[in-house]
Amino acid sequence: MQTSTQETLPSWTLEDAYGSVQDVRFQNELQNALTKMQQLKDRLVDEPSKEQILDLMPVYEDAVESISSLISFSYCASSADITDTQASAAYAQTQSLSAELEAVAKPIFSALGKISAEDPFWNNAQVSHWRFGTMEKKNSWRAGLKAEENTIINAFASTNFYPVDAMYKRLNKSLLVEAKNSQGETVHLTHSQCVGVLKGADDPVLRETAQEAVNAWYKEHAGYYVDLLNLLHGFRKTQFSIAGVTDWMRPSLEQNRISREALTAALEAIKSRQSEIQEAITVRAPFFGRKVMKACDFFAPIPVKSTGKAYIPYKQAIETVKASLVDVNPEIPAFIDMMLEKHWLDAKVDAKKAGGAFYSRFNRLKQPRVFTTYLGSFGSVLQQSHELGHAFHYWVMRDMPTNETEFPMTLTEVASTFNEANVRRYCAAHSQSNEERLAILWQELVSCANFCLQLPVRMGFETRFIEKRQSGLVTQAEAEEMMQQAWKEYMGDAIEDSDPYLWCYKLHFYMTDQYIYNYAYTIGYLISQGLCREQEKRGKDFPRFYREFLRDTGRMTVDELIAKHIGLDATKPDFWNQCLDQACSHIAQFKELVNQNR
Repeated sequence: MQTSTQETLPSWTLEDAYGSVQDVRFQNELQNALTKMQQLKDRLVDEPSKEQILDLMPVYEDAVESISSLISFSYCASSADITDTQASAAYAQTQSLSAELEAVAKPIFSALGKISAEDPFWNNAQVSHWRFGTMEKKNSWRAGLKAEENTIINAFASTNFYPVDAMYKRLNKSLLVEAKNSQGETVHLTHSQCVGVLKGADDPVLRETAQEAVNAWYKEHAGYYVDLLNLLHGFRKTQFSIAGVTDWMRPSLEQNRISREALTAALEAIKSRQSEIQEAITVRAPFFGRKVMKACDFFAPIPVKSTGKAYIPYKQAIETVKASLVDVNPEIPAFIDMMLEKHWLDAKVDAKKAGGAFYSRFNRLKQPRVFTTYLGSFGSVLQQSHELGHAFHYWVMRDMPTNETEFPMTLTEVASTFNEANVRRYCAAHSQSNEERLAILWQELVSCANFCLQLPVRMGFETRFIEKRQSGLVTQAEAEEMMQQAWKEYMGDAIEDSDPYLWCYKLHFYMTDQYIYNYAYTIGYLISQGLCREQEKRGKDFPRFYREFLRDTGRMTVDELIAKHIGLDATKPDFWNQCLDQACSHIAQFKELVNQNR
């Protein structure tokens, strides 16, 4: 695993936000949320009038600002230090509070849902931005829950559902395995360090031995992870049943604001071109001296004949990201500088940190936050651009009403993956040799295989698990078999083994705020590939187009956004195939360059 002792990586400060969950600022914000919620309880009637809605909507919105900010802050604090049990507890508490607020405010949105879309009432500035959200809530599966049912569900959620996040983190905190590096040295790895190795460490021996160690550890402990998934989906099953929901996929489609037809069209487009996409894996196998790729090499950087690629200093990485994105929007370089100056970006290597990377924001304070672990590889450079894409997405919307900045995960993943595509394109254009260009195209192939094959594998496991959970508990053996089935469905024979415990170490399966989260990445990636084509077509007009596209992501569905801005039907394969044309073009370029170098 690459490291550098010469540089200090950027780290967060939480002092300019709430400090900690014990800080008076956090407690005051929490008290404000409780006070506003009590005001709603005291003043809200079952069927409020238009005047009462106008009077109480600011109260509800103020509570949302408080609670959403506290949820994000406590999640950030617990991720920065997985031993911070108070932050984990606060995260569960504030999530529960959010669910309670939605239940309390239900009469507002029930009344709004009865108002015609043509009613002049919607022209009022206090409610005009709620038209889209109102229709969404009106048709939501949650509309089937009665107030008393919501109260009971929320009570159980606070003690039996939301704490799963902390339980999952505590389990992973206990992971400590031994691996070997190419020098024959023993390396001790925590969970986050294992994730870092498997996400692209240069050392092939370390990757392979880390994968073996991870598999052995999770095989021994997988029963605990099955228990957590059974708990998660058992709770959801009961909740959906009380709401009268018979289609367990419906809540996910609503949450991700995508029609079943659009998701089906995207996945069918992938399946129809599966053998073509699998070449993003198979053409890389010979670089490892293999006829068939191994799972531990899936994310690996291109092997080099020397002692290894040099560590990319963080300053160089950020300058590359800024130069790559200036044509996307000329404001981005200054935005990135601001993120660093304000210490809103964390990239340090720390065993206390949670694994993975994410973006968050504190709505009350209009602060985006980025959480990463920088390891000096090109993959780490891409990770910086990915999370900063999320942050900039929010930044161009921060002047909008908060509810219109709540974009779904399917659209959250657009700006991030589009940033990655632009960094790769820039680096390829400025490469000094065919070898450098090949290394960039290699990353294009990694992304294509990841988003179009591995993410559908993860969705395939999850949907199999949920389907079986409808009729009873899932056993460890069944979960392991589901993983193998999903892997084989998409990977085929492109990889000689599998990643059997991907479902254990990927936190996406254990999210309490996201349901069937994985396919959102696939949709976001495909749309970003479509945006690459729009960028070429629109030239200098693209920054304006892109800004308007992003600003609509919190007030439109995926289907509506594609229709308005790109002029195509997301429920038909044509749009998704155009996106795949762009993604698969990198495979052809890679093969051509390999042939030139022979």
